[in-house]
Amino acid sequence: MAKTPEIHLDCTNDNGNSEQALYINGDLVRQPNVYAEPTSKGFVDNVSPESQIENLMNQIDVTISSRSIQFNGDYYIGLKAIKSKYQPVSMDVELDTKYDSDLPIINTLGTLAAKAVQNYFKENKKIPSELDVTVDMLTALPVEQWNPKNADVFAKRFTGDNESLIHNVTVHINNVDVLVKIRFGQVKVAAEGVPALFALLFDQNLNNRNDEIFKHFSEDYGKEITGEYLKGKRISHIDIGDGTSDMPVTDGFNLDTHFVTGCNHGVGHAIEAAIQNFKEKHSTLKKLTRQKFSEYLKDENHQYHQDAVRFFQKTALVQSKFIFKHYQRVLSAFDNEVDLIVVYGGGSIALKDSLYPLLEDLGGKLGKEILWVPEEYAPLMNVEGLLVLLNRMKNQSKKKVKA
Repeated sequence: MAKTPEIHLDCTNDNGNSEQALYINGDLVRQPNVYAEPTSKGFVDNVSPESQIENLMNQIDVTISSRSIQFNGDYYIGLKAIKSKYQPVSMDVELDTKYDSDLPIINTLGTLAAKAVQNYFKENKKIPSELDVTVDMLTALPVEQWNPKNADVFAKRFTGDNESLIHNVTVHINNVDVLVKIRFGQVKVAAEGVPALFALLFDQNLNNRNDEIFKHFSEDYGKEITGEYLKGKRISHIDIGDGTSDMPVTDGFNLDTHFVTGCNHGVGHAIEAAIQNFKEKHSTLKKLTRQKFSEYLKDENHQYHQDAVRFFQKTALVQSKFIFKHYQRVLSAFDNEVDLIVVYGGGSIALKDSLYPLLEDLGGKLGKEILWVPEEYAPLMNVEGLLVLLNRMKNQSKKKVKA
């Protein structure tokens, strides 16, 4: 009997309420953070399974059996869920907490399994019937959800408690099924915001970051800077997501634990409120998700773009005011003793028009510089920072081995 092929994956995983971004063995995977539960077998295309491998990450169709989720069964993940006839399930920005929600587990397992199959095919030019996959992973929780207990609970949903937990994921590729058995070795859970600091300081080769991420700052303050400029500074972070906005303060490389906070406000709340108003006008759109509405906002040529923008601008201002008010409390708790304000996260793009003027006025009064991360970098700060941390850990391990 042939030995089951084995694959190891190093993964950094940012489970956003809207988008999931992962680096898997250095490859970036981004997808809507949703799943759907099909009730019948999907259409089998008249093409070879091998021809579908290249686009597999956009067609994730899996069956998951794991003790870490409430319901085992069939799942479409990411773009496959969005484009299916089934109702996509996303994080409930009002109710869900990431460490006890099933969605991060389901989508992470499905994505890792599909990527393992894709990587194996690239190396061996054939689809396996079975794979044994080991994973080491760095991930994060929102700062208001992170504490040692919650981080441990979240990590053990992947690793198991006292014994190695095996997650069985069958990847369906047309009429071919691949059983992927996933075991997690190390899973470390950081507080969101701390990894982003490392993305500001360093590139993936661990050199001082020196690229277009600082372009707006240079234009605003007439300073040409690199990551070196930020080292040793007390930085006040505003990480705006879909359902939450995290506001940690870092001092050098460390999280200042004096006042670790965030708020349950973000662009997802603005979109949810805008959707309610939007659907009163467009009542035939029964399956409208936050992710789909976001597409309307981004695509200037879409038939619904103007209406989406009009409804969103009103609700975005409401969320920006909530975020700003909470942020004022953060600065007050630190007696305004921060060197720099940095704003990033996927939600920072859509809320910039309404939030930036408020922060700019505050920064001017207090003499604080603001680094607003450009939109091409803003959504990936946490996952890129996690990758920097992973590379630092590997580098340190190599030095220990040499010593």
